[in-house]
Amino acid sequence: MSIPRILLADCDSYFVRCAMLADPEGAGRSDLVIVGGKASSRGVVTSASYAARKYGVHAGMPMATAVRLCPRAVFAPVPGEMVNRKHHEVRAVLDEFSPIVEAASVDEFYLDMTGTEMLYRGESLADTARRIQQAVMDRTGISISIGGATGRTLAKMAASVNKPFGVHVVPPGGEADFMARFDLADIPGVGPALAEALRRRGATTVRDLHPIDLPTLVSWVGDGRAEWLYRLARGEDHGRVSPRGPQKSVSHERTFATDITDPEELETRLMMLAVDTGASLRAEDLRGRTVTVRVRYADFTDKSASRTVPDPIESDRAIFTVARELLHGLLRKRGGGVRLLHVGVSKLMGEDDESAELMLFEEQPDGPETARDRKIAEASDRLRGKFGKEAIVPARIVKRGKDGSRGRGGSQT
Repeated sequence: MSIPRILLADCDSYFVRCAMLADPEGAGRSDLVIVGGKASSRGVVTSASYAARKYGVHAGMPMATAVRLCPRAVFAPVPGEMVNRKHHEVRAVLDEFSPIVEAASVDEFYLDMTGTEMLYRGESLADTARRIQQAVMDRTGISISIGGATGRTLAKMAASVNKPFGVHVVPPGGEADFMARFDLADIPGVGPALAEALRRRGATTVRDLHPIDLPTLVSWVGDGRAEWLYRLARGEDHGRVSPRGPQKSVSHERTFATDITDPEELETRLMMLAVDTGASLRAEDLRGRTVTVRVRYADFTDKSASRTVPDPIESDRAIFTVARELLHGLLRKRGGGVRLLHVGVSKLMGEDDESAELMLFEEQPDGPETARDRKIAEASDRLRGKFGKEAIVPARIVKRGKDGSRGRGGSQT
């Protein structure tokens, strides 16, 4: 039986690099780049260049704080189109090196290299990783760091060792020694609450867990997490690569320059997000059954609501119809200024999903989406692809005027 050989290709400062490629005369000319919006916006930092991070800037930080820490930086919006384009370009290169590639996120890819030793004529996994790394850089302009190991969690942790543009491979048999260098909080899947629970027991590093037996660890953190953590701390990682990691959701959100209290204005902003979310779904040949709306109020309180429809939807009108009902339900429960609005679609199905395919031929007269909605959405996508994103938009959005407030930042998980 072949020893598992798994690589994790992690794009270095991906959103920053995409911003540089999207704006070579602006962000592309600076080492200090912060992605997330304008310096005057009320949003948060999506990503920061390595040079900007030295000033203390990090993802999730309020933009106002980032401006104070690094005032000379170039501030750039999330380059959604470039992010999606480079994701597919990087994936295409990786597919040439491995028969099994899994996109874990927009900027992370697992490759299963198990059994490819003959294909690469006995080349070491580290040397193969360096060739992959260089091929991606040469053909896409994206820098990646690669970690290699016998399991996916170990490979992910190895990818962080020599960033940026580094390679680190954990040799078979060296897993326990490799893990011993880390704090427990460094392990993917050990969140702040679990790390704090372990800290209260006196365990902050992986080495601290070595003398702890499994029953004791179970009493600390419960059955499920205890066994996983017990084995991983000793270098036992049985995580493997799936040919295609299931995408869990597609969403877009917008932080507003000033709080919005007018329900009609919020509906218009909601429609913008529904249009962007629908376009992202169709670009990936996906449909979804659950629509979620999240509202963040001026006091940073978040409230959300979801609805699952009988049949998968993909059209802008159907997403907006469901999202509008959810929004008004939230606003009836609480008034006040809205700082952020989010629209997401989950419970996704691809075009090859048999059950989803059958549903398309069963017209539901009282459902949120019709065949006509899908045809209109497809025609709109073709026009936008040919003439640009503003070639066709809902009349309600046009009436608002082009005041520069339309947001297109999105996320896919």
